[in-house]
Amino acid sequence: MSTDDRSWTNDWTVGLRVWVERQGQVILGQGRLDLLEWIDRCHSISAAARQMGISYRHAWVLVQEVNAAAGQPLVEAATGGKHGGGARLTPDGRRAVGLFRGLQEQIRQTAAGLLPRLVAGAGTTRLHVAAAVSLEDVLGQLLTDYALRQPGVRVRLISGASDELAEQILAGAGVDLFLTADPAQVDRLAVLGVVQADTVTALAENTLAAVGPADSPLRVRKAADLLGPDVGRVALAVPSCPLGGYTRTYLDGLGLYDALASRVVWADHSRAVLAAVQAGQADVGLVYHSATATAFGCRVFFRVRRPPSPIRYVGAVVRRSDQAVAAGHFLQFLASRPAARRFRRAGFVPVKGAGDNSRRG
Repeated sequence: MSTDDRSWTNDWTVGLRVWVERQGQVILGQGRLDLLEWIDRCHSISAAARQMGISYRHAWVLVQEVNAAAGQPLVEAATGGKHGGGARLTPDGRRAVGLFRGLQEQIRQTAAGLLPRLVAGAGTTRLHVAAAVSLEDVLGQLLTDYALRQPGVRVRLISGASDELAEQILAGAGVDLFLTADPAQVDRLAVLGVVQADTVTALAENTLAAVGPADSPLRVRKAADLLGPDVGRVALAVPSCPLGGYTRTYLDGLGLYDALASRVVWADHSRAVLAAVQAGQADVGLVYHSATATAFGCRVFFRVRRPPSPIRYVGAVVRRSDQAVAAGHFLQFLASRPAARRFRRAGFVPVKGAGDNSRRG
């Protein structure tokens, strides 16, 4: 091997662990950050513990350690009942979570760009990925993760409605990988020979949630409460987009869809539903549960535990891609256990039977 041959670094990756401490005591690391974010969403330590798959006692101890290390309460818990009477982040707790999340991403982005610059002559592969807009936030994090693993691959993300992206791919858009919230779109493109049917891979699942303004006095605990006299406007996604289809199926099954017609504010997708609630144009909105992870200024009224039809995200390599191998490798990463943990932290649901990522069977 010549001294100029640097191909031996092709499989090098960068791993990072970031934590913040005070006087030698850890305040926040990834696990503690996840716990505080779940407490902020659920307003309950016990509910947050269930979401993370840890015991209530362990979660309570972590909260006490966070507060003690910070020197001031980042989480306030009320007493009452076997598992307490609720919990919330203090203003300082919210600021700490935001600062730490920003610190993580800044460090990860910086590290992701270092290795290619240090390894002279490293080749660069460029991938174009068309993805459902509801995946945009979690994919931003996953792209940074992947850049640390494969610094020679650059991914350009194209976000949009699943049906519109499918039409663009069908029309010949230069896309290597398609990620959608509507498996029917992948089926359609596979039948037409536009995507490689044998690459279709399940990535994550989702569910629905009802949200309202953070200071809302409404008590909306189930779908039937949307017809209550105190609920004025309800934001829903238009039926033509995947979220709108899932929402209609859910509400139709309860006999509520037509009954809500006079109250509906229509929006193009999950983010637009959230925007309508945040802008005060609606009292309640039905969104993907994953959207609540970044629903600032909103509170979750209730979560649909078992939607009538599975909300599943799948990906497939576009047949005419000239980077099909690299696209396949990236798709495999998105279906990996590390990616599954990232999806979970972003409010998605792991695919049942993890390890067998085929959507069929």
